[in-house]
Amino acid sequence: MKKMLIALAVAALAASAPAQTGKTNVLVIGTIHENHENSSTYTYQDLVNILATYAPDAICVEIRPEDFRRKTYLREMMLATIYGSERGLKVYPIDWWGARDDRAERDAYMKTSEYKEKLKKEDALVAANKVMREFDEKYGSLDKLWGENKLGYEFFNGEEYNRYVEEMYGVSMAVYGDGPMNLSYRTRNDKMMELIRKALDENPGRRVVVLTGAEHKHYFDRALKPMPGVVLVKLADILPLKPAPLGEYVAGFLKTNLARGYFDDSTPAGLDQIYSGALVSLLHGMGMDGSPELIPLANLDKARPILAEWESRNPGSAYLQFDLAWVEFLASDYRKAIDRLEAIRGRIDQIPEDSQGFVKTTIDRNIGLCHDLLGERDLAIMCYKRGEAVCRELRYTERYIKYIFRDFKDKPYRREVSKGPLSAGSPHEPLGAGMPRESV
Repeated sequence: MKKMLIALAVAALAASAPAQTGKTNVLVIGTIHENHENSSTYTYQDLVNILATYAPDAICVEIRPEDFRRKTYLREMMLATIYGSERGLKVYPIDWWGARDDRAERDAYMKTSEYKEKLKKEDALVAANKVMREFDEKYGSLDKLWGENKLGYEFFNGEEYNRYVEEMYGVSMAVYGDGPMNLSYRTRNDKMMELIRKALDENPGRRVVVLTGAEHKHYFDRALKPMPGVVLVKLADILPLKPAPLGEYVAGFLKTNLARGYFDDSTPAGLDQIYSGALVSLLHGMGMDGSPELIPLANLDKARPILAEWESRNPGSAYLQFDLAWVEFLASDYRKAIDRLEAIRGRIDQIPEDSQGFVKTTIDRNIGLCHDLLGERDLAIMCYKRGEAVCRELRYTERYIKYIFRDFKDKPYRREVSKGPLSAGSPHEPLGAGMPRESV
């Protein structure tokens, strides 16, 4: 009955959204990534209302094809995938990243004298840019605007914001070219447009919505507008939005982070992905893997029911054992955590492939932390050395190694437990593997 009511509501909304028969209608929606979590003016419910009001036949999401439904990703993109899955819609992953680590190269370049000289040129161009100057006078810097998080979906999908972003990247391209300083602006957007075009080719004459970080919207709108057979729809064309039901799986995902409808729960690997993904914000986000002392004890109470359900559905999971050991370590049951981790050392190949690298590079570190807290310093150092060797064998960056192992070889680890709350964060490998806010 619930699904029937949802379908009827979607059909009613579809009848009210404008379309041009015979042409492919495309609506590009700029999202604000993790800022949706705490925004009262651009919420996850707003995104569902946009989707339901526009009533697309196909949804494009900012997730890399190689990670799609295999890896925890941007939350609103997973939500849109689940929304489409519940309604039998086609969902296409359209994100792209090259092999180079633009962020690491950018960080290194910003320490050079050449950057300091180019920064002067950039500042001069910004000061001379009428669009940027007037925007900054009205709203303050982008960092301030994003930090205050007060503006809503109409603003981020409106002309004023998107014109500013276009000018901002124009300045960056003029000074630095297409590269690390602007996260390969043209290359990445062009690659994403190629994937969008493929989705359009498969849906001629239908409605397609493209969900992407707000700083991509101007580029895609500009590329789509002159395309033959395509009608570029503006958000303003479908306003006002009409309230829509979340759907069972979307509501569950927002409440518990259990991504049913994104991952496949009919297989052991899919179950591992669903439950490990639900634990990310509690146990592995916002620098938690590098600094476990940041994790509040309250998060353990929230994690335990998820772990219990995971164990009831896939008790033999090696990945479950890894996260159980992490909770035992956080709860000061160090010997039990060591025994559990040693027991799965030969079973890491049973963990979902996209998470194996994370486990391989942290299992010895986690055992070492336990030994340190038990006062077994020699064993701890041996574990840290072995773990770093694994990282280098697997060709992880020195930046990642420093994040995971810090100075543990020189100084015993001591943990002071955090009492305060932490916001949801990025998945494993937060340095260079997650999505940047500025590309948002």
